[in-house]
Amino acid sequence: MTSARTFVGDPAAIRVEGLTKHYGRRTAVDDLSFTVGAGRVTGFFGPNGAGKTTALKAVVGLARPTAGRALVGGTPVMSLRPDARRLGVYIEPCGAHPGRTGRAHLRSLAALAGLPRRRVGEVLEIVGLAAAAQRRVGTYSMGMRQRLGLAAALLGDPEILVLDEPVNGLDPQGIRWLRTLLRDRAANGGTVLLSSHMLGEAARTVDDVIMIDRGRLVHEGAIRDLERSGGSVVVVRTADAERLSRLVAAAGGRSTHDDDGGLVIEGLDGAEVARLAHRDGVLLEEIGHRTASLEDVFFGLTGGADR
Repeated sequence: MTSARTFVGDPAAIRVEGLTKHYGRRTAVDDLSFTVGAGRVTGFFGPNGAGKTTALKAVVGLARPTAGRALVGGTPVMSLRPDARRLGVYIEPCGAHPGRTGRAHLRSLAALAGLPRRRVGEVLEIVGLAAAAQRRVGTYSMGMRQRLGLAAALLGDPEILVLDEPVNGLDPQGIRWLRTLLRDRAANGGTVLLSSHMLGEAARTVDDVIMIDRGRLVHEGAIRDLERSGGSVVVVRTADAERLSRLVAAAGGRSTHDDDGGLVIEGLDGAEVARLAHRDGVLLEEIGHRTASLEDVFFGLTGGADR
């Protein structure tokens, strides 16, 4: 398990300064700056198309910025030699040839990184693929391929893990396993930067939150402070949710649908929502308040659902 490390000259494990990335006329990341604290799990969130994957690629040296820079342990990432002991990355799909076995794929990566062959067996045990190690990758499920990609990122027992949507394809048991793995690494001094669309699960995993929208930073800080700042929201149930949403928007509020079929309303209190509904004949089956969740705050900061 990762042991505690210190970064000489910079308390941040990762520091991004004025990062900008253009693809032709399109700006994917726009003057983005943030820090990732050592020994912490940091969530990196934003709507589809916000620039998350581009930013993560720049952080690990897979994309060259148009402007700005990313530093890992105080050193510009573009100046670092590849080192699986310092930085473990899972951004693209696992990349294994479907005709190769999972073990053979990891052995080739370990050899390229100068890591001992025994480490392959260790990470296969860690990610729960030991029994499937001799199977061809082409027979793996999506969740198994996800675990194989995570095994590759863990090969060097790195100081820092950078993971793009690591829970994709994992079943509930796998999600719980990954949460425990990441929390244990942070408890032992490791650092994790991860992106995710599963905000409810992420809220149980991360210490800090970075949110971006349209390539720009909209929030950075501890998750406890973010959730506390969200206050409370109004939650209603109605068969006429779309009409109520339009009324809320016209009154200056915001509304989103939660996973339980309720309409979550921000920017208006319960009495204001009730008056709007009564005035326009919208029947409310239920109305109440609850503390704002990470998902509620996310939609408030980024202006709505994924685009």
